[in-house]
Amino acid sequence: MSDKAYATGADLIARYDIDLVGDLATDDRETQDRDLVATSPKVLVALEDASGEVESSLLAGGKYTVAQLAGLSGLARSHLKAIVCGLAMARLYQRRPEAADGEMIDRLTKDSRDALLAIRRGENVFGLQEEIAASVISTGGPSVVDYENRNDLTTRMSRYFPTYDSRIPRGQ
Repeated sequence: MSDKAYATGADLIARYDIDLVGDLATDDRETQDRDLVATSPKVLVALEDASGEVESSLLAGGKYTVAQLAGLSGLARSHLKAIVCGLAMARLYQRRPEAADGEMIDRLTKDSRDALLAIRRGENVFGLQEEIAASVISTGGPSVVDYENRNDLTTRMSRYFPTYDSRIPRGQ
């Protein structure tokens, strides 16, 4: 498992209102200094928890490895950060029940939860090329004519055995 969150505090405040994140990350109900929000211990814990949730979904789905997830780049990496940040916001809202609105949390995290479900199902959420290639099914093999030209026992005694065209996939 990775020891580092897949998104940083800076990623979180780039996607969500810095004042809201700061308010959710404090216990004394005072406004937190904007410069400290991204490095707040509570924000970092929420991001680590969200990253752990992504990794557990990943391992349950069996489609990706932790190394592949850590090695994402470009737009796929940004998509991963968006998923983690959405889950982290839900965690921050859960810390402050009086500020939490169930519908608001559901709206904030809908895309992240949908992505987690897709990862659990083993879908190729991040578009990794080797995963795309691995999902292409080859249906090659001998055709019915190849089987009939073998002149084996099943061909010579066709009244006792089902025909090849009823035993192999159509189009072969």
